[in-house]
Amino acid sequence: MNTDKPILQLMDEFLANQDIRENSRKKYRDNLHFFINWMTRNADIISPMRSDIIRYKQYLIDTGRSPMTVDNYLVSVRQFYKYLEEIGVYDNIAVGVHSPKKYYGYRKKHLQPDQVRMLLGAVNRSMIIGLRDYAIINLMVRTGMRCIEVARADVKDLKKEKGQWVIYLQSKGHWEKDRALGLTNKVVGPIAEYIDANNLQESSPIFLNHANISNGTRITTLTISKLVKRYLRSIGIDSNRISAHSLRHTAAITAIREGASILDVQSMLGHRSVETTMIYQRSIEEERSREGTAVRLLDNAFEIRKKNSKNRDINTPNHIPG
Repeated sequence: MNTDKPILQLMDEFLANQDIRENSRKKYRDNLHFFINWMTRNADIISPMRSDIIRYKQYLIDTGRSPMTVDNYLVSVRQFYKYLEEIGVYDNIAVGVHSPKKYYGYRKKHLQPDQVRMLLGAVNRSMIIGLRDYAIINLMVRTGMRCIEVARADVKDLKKEKGQWVIYLQSKGHWEKDRALGLTNKVVGPIAEYIDANNLQESSPIFLNHANISNGTRITTLTISKLVKRYLRSIGIDSNRISAHSLRHTAAITAIREGASILDVQSMLGHRSVETTMIYQRSIEEERSREGTAVRLLDNAFEIRKKNSKNRDINTPNHIPG
């Protein structure tokens, strides 16, 4: 390398120059520490070669990490060597080292409509906590809102504009509430009931903690996740692949099945790219593939053709008259 600086100092300088959120910076730091430790044991960290990066990638794959995890590790390495090249310290030996192909569906399962009805029916709404829990689950399954968006919502964010209920959202990775989502009365009704029961002011969070220690404080994403899992277990659904985030998938999948366009669902979920929303369409396609709809239709087509063939055999003469 064209410097006397230790590799860890270069890493710190790289991280300091990245215009990213603090949690992303921490992830980069952890990933690069892991990479540097591997390189120290298996290669020359001062004069690494492109083949070392390829061997590192293969190590990540061989140790059973998912394609998405391998990609996360390699992104940090690629950005680090890109930075080193930009400041004239070392060639970008990671350029062109591709990540494994990622799975572009979603890994959490979704609920069927009858399971949604069971889930909502499992909430006892005679108590203030039940009113809150019902309003949260109903909101998430009818809008696809994330736990963080639900937790950040304030009473003043819920408004009626031109006869239409909307809620202003602060999405993941955003610094302010900059997105409006239209709501129906079936979404707003349970929320309004909970707000009225608590006599909440406009400056208050919509959803509160009701535990003795934290009573009256803003609900957390962890509490939301736990309460959803609790109600899921109460109706016999206990799987690592079904969580609070599955309610978002449920909303997207159900909306598409009911005729919503991909662009409509993209807008509902707040995705920047329609490609992100397409994972739900692909998941529906995967379900159709497993159901074998096209295969059964082909069976029907061939059965009809077989019958017609027999009829032709019966009605067609053996020779054409001259």
